[in-house]
Order: sequence, then C-alpha cells, then structure tokens
Amino acid sequence: MPALTRGRAAALVEDAAMDGTVKPMQTRSRVVIEPKEVDALLAAVGTTLEGLDEATQAWCDRSTAERFLRADKGDLSKATKRLRTTLKWRGTYRPDLNARCPKCFGRDLRSHYMQQVGFDVNGRALVYSDIGLAMDSKASSNVEHCVQVLELMEKFLPAYPYDQYIWVCDFHKFSAGNMNPSVAYKCLSLFARSYPERLEMMIFVEAPKMFNSLYKMLTSFVDPVTVQKLRFVKGPEGKGGGADLRTVCGEHFDDETTQWLITEMRMHRNMWPVVKANKSWLGSMIRGNGKLAHAAHVAEFANHDNRGTPEFIASEAGKYAEEFARTHAKTFDLASKELPNLCSSIDALNLCEDTDLVFDRFE
Repeated sequence: MPALTRGRAAALVEDAAMDGTVKPMQTRSRVVIEPKEVDALLAAVGTTLEGLDEATQAWCDRSTAERFLRADKGDLSKATKRLRTTLKWRGTYRPDLNARCPKCFGRDLRSHYMQQVGFDVNGRALVYSDIGLAMDSKASSNVEHCVQVLELMEKFLPAYPYDQYIWVCDFHKFSAGNMNPSVAYKCLSLFARSYPERLEMMIFVEAPKMFNSLYKMLTSFVDPVTVQKLRFVKGPEGKGGGADLRTVCGEHFDDETTQWLITEMRMHRNMWPVVKANKSWLGSMIRGNGKLAHAAHVAEFANHDNRGTPEFIASEAGKYAEEFARTHAKTFDLASKELPNLCSSIDALNLCEDTDLVFDRFE
C-alpha cells in the first residue's frame, strides 16, 4: 500500500517510531512471522494467483501474506485457505475498482451512515457509524457498504503495527428492527475472511439493554482475547452503561477528534428530526461541505462538519474519499451489480473449529 502523508497523525507516528513512545495497543497480535514463512505462503497461493489481474497480484504482496499469517498465528494451512478464498473473491469482484455501495449510490444517499472520519493518536483510522441514521438495514447491503468503507481505508493505512482502525458505533435510536443477527454475522464473515488483523477496537456507545441478547450470541463464538477489544461506553449525555465516553476517547484520540465525536453524537440526539431527514455523509462529500444548514442557528453545531475532523478532511484519505464520492455520483443509477456471494459462512471457513480465529479475522 502506498505510504501517503497523513498530516499531524503521520508526523506523530514517524517521530514516535524513532523514539519508541508510540506503542501498538495491548490487544494487537505480536506473533513473529519469519521471512521463510511468508515465502511459503506466497508459494502456496501461487497457482491461485496465476491468471488473476495485475492489481490483485500486486495486492498479494509480502505484507499482505505476513498479515494473513499473523491472523492465523503462523498456521500455514489456515492462512493458505483464507488467502486463496480472498484472492478468488478479489480477482472476481475487483473491489479495488467496484467497491461502491449500490444502495447509497443507487437509491438513497442516506442508506448507510458508516465511514472513516479521522485518526487515532497513533495514526490508525477512525470509523464512525450511527445505526439509527441508516435508512437501510438489510444484511446484504450493509456488507456491500462495509466493503466500500474498508477498501477506502485500505489504500491509506499506515504500515504495521499501525495498519488498523478503531470503530466507534453509536447505538442512538437502536431499535428492534436492528436486531437482525444476520447483519453482524455476514459482516463478521467478510472481515474474518478478507480483512484480517485490521480491527483494533470497537467502541459501543449507549448500547441499549435489548442489545444484550445479540451481544451474548456474538460473544459465544468470539475469542475471549478479542472480546477485550469491544468496549461499552455511556452516551455523550451520560446515558447507558459502561465507561465515560470522553475518558475512553481521551485514551485514543486527541482533543480535536474527541470533540468532533462528541459534537456529532450530541447533534444526533438534540436535533434528531432534522438530522434524520437531512444528514448524509456521502452527500456532504459530494458537495464538499459537511455543515448542516439547518443547524446554523445552534452555536454548538453551526460549524460542525460531518465529513470528519479537519485533519481527516485535509488528509490524502479524506481527499480520496471526496473524489470517490463525486466520481461515482456522476454515474448515479440503480444498475449497480450486486456483489457476488462474497460472504462465505463462518462454518464454511472452518472458523468454528478454532474459536480464537473468529474475531481475530475480524481484526
């Protein structure tokens, strides 16, 4: 992946890499992968690579092979199976070219509210999603949108061990209609199969009691180490269970990013009818302006840019996301192809044979 400038976050990482002050998070796998193991995996998938397009072949470089091995704790057989499956999918669907959400681009710009909005203090990507703002709750289309989000980030993630993201998921307005376990299951199978070693932490904000049953089901097949990556925090106004939101954000984000997240969440709670009817991250990217006109009279929200933090908007990742949105908006239609059957079941991947792989592949 190209090493691209990331502004203040990138400078922080570069400086800290020299003096050792920035460390990977405690949950990051520290399995040492030897060069000969990488060679063995690349050789094992060599036949699969033959005949695939140049971009897919280039994607399968040494860092990718090392990442897949790390996710499988050095197990060559398991890593080979997963990488082969991913290569076949990437070669067929070409997510590097076709990763756009057909519902967002072809039906309603507000279909989903899930996107990168910033960086953590180590330069890792920050993803923010608001379940209540998503107009579409179907599992298949949520998977398609996930592919879009993940592929946009893939191009700009720092090198190991900072090549991950933190996902902040706001449960404001979460309802019984969002309790479909298929959404989580299919997204987990996608992340597990094709984007291993990426998730560093998922922060659940103001999750309601009704979410408990779904959470218990998910944790029944998730490795205990990975469960440690899931953190519950209270909402911006102190509602819900878990740790204090600002405290947790302060552990991972700078003041500007923490304030952006809290302002975003408070706007959704205090201006819900207006936000629900008018707010769209994708629409804001297309327009090049994320300030909600309807909030101009509210001092706290008047200058809030829902595209993301100033650092993100000015970064190469932010500029690329804006270009991506505008490019695909030019061909806005309902004719986008559905993704092929990319969501292999967890059983098909034999992940249940070794439960410590289920969420490790979601990392």
